[in-house]
Amino acid sequence: MQRDDVCEVLKKIPEADLTKVVLVLRYGASVTIDVIARLEEDYLVIRGRENGTNDEGRGFFIPFDDILFMRLDRIVTLAELKGMYGEKTVEEDRSHMSSDPNAAQKAPAMPAPTDTPSSSAAMDPAGIAKQNLLARIRAVRAGTPTGA
Repeated sequence: MQRDDVCEVLKKIPEADLTKVVLVLRYGASVTIDVIARLEEDYLVIRGRENGTNDEGRGFFIPFDDILFMRLDRIVTLAELKGMYGEKTVEEDRSHMSSDPNAAQKAPAMPAPTDTPSSSAAMDPAGIAKQNLLARIRAVRAGTPTGA
């Protein structure tokens, strides 16, 4: 990617989602952005984490030419993608067909991002595995006669 391309895409991504941007580099490396420190002429200076490691807060000096693509590491709706480029969403198009004169004002320009559940155990793979195991144990115990 070129410097202008990278800057243009980063401007389109909501500020709250910048920490979910992954830069996929040549040779298979990828880096998750924490903070963009500087945009130099030929390279990007960021604080972040190389994917596949637990090392957070590392400094990276990434040449723009080495960036193959950028990925937003969360589920993104089509309406959100179109909203980033200023296109109308399907809901906005349908609001003009409504007989309600205030329908256009009620339709959001871009849907709000969905919040992740506050319970980290519900989304934690270890927590899910634990719940599945407990459910199986309870099922086996319920199916066997007591005292056996």
